[in-house]
Amino acid sequence: MNDDIKNIIVDMKKVKTDYAQESLSVEEVLNLPTLNGYKLLAGGTGLQKRCKNMTILETPEGISWLQGEEFLITAGYAFTNNEHFKKAMLIDANCRGVSAIAIKENRYFGEISQELIEQANKFEIPLIQIPYDVIYTSAIASFYNMLFYRKNEYILKLNDIYEKLLNLSFENKDIDGIIYSLSNLSNSNVFLFDGSLNLMCYNIINASSFDRLSAISPFNKRGIELIRHIKDYTLNEELYGSFVSMYPILIRNKNVAYVYIINDFKLDKLAQSSIEYGISIIAMKLELDQTTSIAKTRINKTLLEIMLNNNKLPDGFYQNAELNLNWNYEGFIFGLCIKLYVKEDNNIEDCKFIIYNCLNNIIEKNNYLSTDKNTEIFLFIKINSGCYLEDFISSLVERIKIYEDIFTYSIGVSKPYKDIRSIKRLYDEAYLAILFSNCDIIYYNTLDTIKLLYPLKEDKKIQEYYNRTIKKLEKYDEEHGTNLLETIEVYLKYNLKKTTVSRKLYIHVETLRYRLNRIEEITGYSLDDSEGLFALQLGIKLKRLIKVN
Repeated sequence: MNDDIKNIIVDMKKVKTDYAQESLSVEEVLNLPTLNGYKLLAGGTGLQKRCKNMTILETPEGISWLQGEEFLITAGYAFTNNEHFKKAMLIDANCRGVSAIAIKENRYFGEISQELIEQANKFEIPLIQIPYDVIYTSAIASFYNMLFYRKNEYILKLNDIYEKLLNLSFENKDIDGIIYSLSNLSNSNVFLFDGSLNLMCYNIINASSFDRLSAISPFNKRGIELIRHIKDYTLNEELYGSFVSMYPILIRNKNVAYVYIINDFKLDKLAQSSIEYGISIIAMKLELDQTTSIAKTRINKTLLEIMLNNNKLPDGFYQNAELNLNWNYEGFIFGLCIKLYVKEDNNIEDCKFIIYNCLNNIIEKNNYLSTDKNTEIFLFIKINSGCYLEDFISSLVERIKIYEDIFTYSIGVSKPYKDIRSIKRLYDEAYLAILFSNCDIIYYNTLDTIKLLYPLKEDKKIQEYYNRTIKKLEKYDEEHGTNLLETIEVYLKYNLKKTTVSRKLYIHVETLRYRLNRIEEITGYSLDDSEGLFALQLGIKLKRLIKVN
């Protein structure tokens, strides 16, 4: 933190110490011109006690009406010929929280005894003698004028601090720097999440406090679940003995980020104002970043579509594409197909948005190619020779697994290629891999049989084999409204275990046997020998292979 910011924080803390209480110290009251000539008789250690009001005491019962933090003035009329009230005066004043007692000299009070002086010292209540000619109305007017001035001085000093904040705290800072400044200015642990609740940056100002509050920190599943359920504006909500605040950041009425603050004390108004100002700066920066990112994403998507749909492009086109993606280094290009399985009433576009946010937190923004269709996202990345694809995939999975109650996913991965001209092959291999995935990660290299058949996917004999096997079942299902194709797929998937298959299909075992018999009759292949099973398995793989076209 630079010296200017440090000085602002020092000033802010000083202002909070000096002016946060709407009161004056006893010492400040005694320095008012209207009390000129006072004598401090006892209780000097209490001169810093705070005074919210100046009150005239001229009735014996008056002390019992007080609420605390009063500067009492009396001529002593209430104590005339009443030694009992006089002796109990300081005891009662201490019980009521009185800050100081000023007695007019040469009036009704009489002699101030040694006992009262000892009590004043004991209770640390300043006991003061003021001149005979002090006018009550002038003293009271001076007190409240000074108090009003102090309140305004507090506001003026805050305005001065905000001026400095405008010029220094967030000037020329990136978003990480702004979060760092907010954390220091508010003396809080501050976290910034994107719209999908991926952690973007943070600053922990108090490590011991953070450790103690780790149960609701954003670095574990419990913490993430908590944040997901308090995404609306939240201020100083007490949870588990700690205080949580959440500030959504909106751009064009859409939540694009959240500032999450957790601490062991409430945010005061000064901290709240600093945070709100900082958030307005973050919102402007995010909107600018988002606009730039969207524009570049569209350019990259256009580049990708051109490469996928044109077999003959000039070398200069590919060279410019690599420069645009910062791919001008040694490494391998991989294609990934991420298929999303959306749960319940969740929106597929929102789920895609989550995936893209996760990607942007792993890869430098827009240093990849991507496109999507239906429920699949196609991604093309270049991995440096010294890095590993598995590390990238692990990082991606780690980020998206917290959304498992919204969607599940499969990931298909192509072989590595060095040349960007292989983009169409990367696309096909990633898509082909995803067709054989079952909510897991599958690599094209592991597809054995289907990998061997891939080069023949446009061969007429492949189409004829498919027509003789699985195509018959598809046609029968379409004409009769049955589910024979699904039945054989589940039957083969669960290793011919009829009880398991019937449970997965929600049918009786006898119904399953009937369907299997119909499959044998329609296709002409027996399910009781290896040849028949292999023919149908191969037919299913060919069906998926043909879909790549």
